Amino acid sequence: MSGIAQGLQQMVGSVLGAADFSLLDSLDSGAVVLDTQHTVRHWNEWMAQVSPISPQDLLGRSLWEALPKMTTHRLRTVVEDCFSHGIPGRLTASIHGSIFPLQQASGRPLRHDVVVRRLTQGSEPLCLIQVHDITARWEAQEALHRNELRTRAELAEIEAIYRTAPIGLGLFDRDMRFLRINEALADMNGAPIDQHLGRCAWDLVPALRPVAEPLFLKVFETGEPLLGRELRGTTPRAPSLERIWTEDFYPLKAADGTVVAVGVIAREVTEQRRLEDRERLLASELHHRVKNLFVMVQALAGQTARGAVTVSDFLQIFEGRLSTLAAAQEMLVLAGETGLVALRQAVHTALAPFLGDGDRLSVDIPDAGIPSKLAADLAVALHELATNATKYGALADPGGRIALSGRVDGSGVGPGLSLEWREIGGPPVRPPDRSGFGTRLLASIVDGHDGTMAMDWLPSGVVCRLEFPLGSASAQG
Repeated sequence: MSGIAQGLQQMVGSVLGAADFSLLDSLDSGAVVLDTQHTVRHWNEWMAQVSPISPQDLLGRSLWEALPKMTTHRLRTVVEDCFSHGIPGRLTASIHGSIFPLQQASGRPLRHDVVVRRLTQGSEPLCLIQVHDITARWEAQEALHRNELRTRAELAEIEAIYRTAPIGLGLFDRDMRFLRINEALADMNGAPIDQHLGRCAWDLVPALRPVAEPLFLKVFETGEPLLGRELRGTTPRAPSLERIWTEDFYPLKAADGTVVAVGVIAREVTEQRRLEDRERLLASELHHRVKNLFVMVQALAGQTARGAVTVSDFLQIFEGRLSTLAAAQEMLVLAGETGLVALRQAVHTALAPFLGDGDRLSVDIPDAGIPSKLAADLAVALHELATNATKYGALADPGGRIALSGRVDGSGVGPGLSLEWREIGGPPVRPPDRSGFGTRLLASIVDGHDGTMAMDWLPSGVVCRLEFPLGSASAQG
C-alpha cells in the first residue's frame, strides 16, 4: 500500500474513530462512505461540487436507490467484494466509462477513476469510495491519440507522394547504397525497386560512378546541397540508348548536424535535350538557308537586270524567278519529319507558270520522294530551263515543245535520280560563246548535290541531262 493511501486510511480511521467525517471534506478528491447496507454515510464537499445531486438527497439512503442508473454498474460488485472479502478494487474511466454522474464547472462530463477500500469504525465495517479527477490526463491522452492518428495520416500521405511522384526520388546511406527509392526513379534506371535496395546506383548504371560518387562524397563532407547536376548513362532496359538526367543532391542531417544520408531528386531530360539539340540544328539551318536565300535573290536580281531589255521585261522574269524560289522554300518547310518531297510536286512547282501551253510540255516522271533540299533546288533549276526555253528555245516558237522524263532508283547503286530535259521543234540553237546565268545556276545546283550535268546543243533543240545520287533510304516510291 502506498504512503499516500496509508496516510489517507490513517486519517479516515481517526475520523471514523471520532465518528466525524468532516475531515474528508478537506480532500482534493471525492470521498463517499458506505456502511454494510450500502447506505451513504458521508458525501464529501468535493463530490457535492461536481455532482448534480444534493448531499441531503443521498445521506441515509442506499447509494443504488439514490442513483438508480448505477444499479447494474460494476461499482456495486466491487463494493460487495470489499465488504465480503476485504479486497480493494479500482475502476478506470478509460475502461469502464464514467462511474458517478459527475460534471465539470463547464457542464462537460468529469472523467474519473474510483478506488474502493474497506475501513472499520469500532467494530462496524465501512467502505470508502475515493474518486479521482483524471479529466486532464484523459484529455491529454485523447489529444495524443488524435495527434498519433494525424501523424500517421500525414506520413501515409507523404509516403504515397514519395512513391507515386512523377520525378525520381532516392535516399542513400553513407556507403552510397539505396535506402529507399520511388517507382519513378526505379523506372528511369530500368530495374524494379527491390533490385535497388542495398546497392549503389552505379551497380545498375555503371557510367554514373565517375560523376555521381564525387557528388555524394561532397554532400556528406560539406553538408551542402548540389543542384542541377547533369548525369549520363545507359540502363539495363535500353543498353544501347544514352539517357540524360538532371539531379539534385541534398543532405539529411541528424539533430547534431551530422549528415546521415543523402537524398536525390532526378529528372530525366533525354527527350528534352534531344529537342533542344534539334532546335539548335534547325536554327542553324534556318540561318544558313536565309543567308543563302539572300545571296540567291541578289544573284537573280543582278542576272535578270543584265539580260532584260526593259523594266517590264525585268519585272516579269524576276517575279517568275522569285515565285519559284518562294515555292521551293515552302517545300523545305512542308517536308516534315521525313525530309522528303514528291518529285512530281517539285516539277509542278517549277513548271506551273508554263503548263498553260497544253501538250507543248509533257512530263513523264515517277511519283517518288526525294530529299527536300534537292527538290527545292531542282524546282529552281527546272524553272530556269523553262524560262530560257520561253525566251530562246522550244517555247519561243509556236511549234516547239518540251519533253521532261526521269526515273528514281533508291537502291543506292548508280545515280538515284536521272532527269532529261529535251526541247523539240524550236528555233535552231548553237552552243553559247559564254556561260549565261541559267547555265551557271544549273552547274551550281548540280555541284551542291554531287550530281552531274550534260548539255547538248542539238539542231533540234537543247537536251539537258541531270543525275543526282540518292541514298537507299532517301527515295520512296
